[in-house]
Amino acid sequence: MAQRDEADRMVSPAGPRGKAAGKPATAGRHGRRGPQGKPEITPEMRANARANPNSWLYVIDEAFDPAGPVPSWAVVGAYPVNAAGDVVEDFHPNDRYRPSPKALGFPEPKTELERLLQLVRTEHRPAEDLPKVILDSTLFVYALSPVQRTVIGFHNADGRVMVPAYTTKSLVPREWPHARAVLGRDIVSLLAGHPLAINPHDLITAVVPAEHLLKAIAEERR
Repeated sequence: MAQRDEADRMVSPAGPRGKAAGKPATAGRHGRRGPQGKPEITPEMRANARANPNSWLYVIDEAFDPAGPVPSWAVVGAYPVNAAGDVVEDFHPNDRYRPSPKALGFPEPKTELERLLQLVRTEHRPAEDLPKVILDSTLFVYALSPVQRTVIGFHNADGRVMVPAYTTKSLVPREWPHARAVLGRDIVSLLAGHPLAINPHDLITAVVPAEHLLKAIAEERR
């Protein structure tokens, strides 16, 4: 997984691809696409450009507040602003841009774990953050009866045994006879070394090795 860029600058002294730039225009938040898939230029963005001629108009991912700290990978790209303060519709995409879950149209997360799964998928958070959050999350696991207290694993396409668990009951497959709610940390000792598959049939999924969950528990006890 790519390393996170911890820079909190919205723009650098140079424009896209190292081109010289004057004072950067206030960035606009990217929400909709205009012609040819370019970010739409709003009236507010044009007003900011007029106030900052000979600069670049930076377009920010809609999940970030342009007035606050914005990492470089949250910049969608930039439009040049000419000497008259007009936006030149020659969009320069940022090849380091990482679209947010919101920009990609992912569904609104219902739990903290779902939110983190989306951020890991989009490389806004590292996968190493998952085990700790899983421990404190309620998960729904397969059960043959309402009183079952063990977990059941299934073979995946590669032949590996994985234990499926879902973040909300609405995601549980209809063909399951029962699903019981259990705290993530209470599952770990039942895995018998098999990985935990989170939301295996959903848009956003993750496979977490049992040893990573055991390590997270051990770190809590230090």
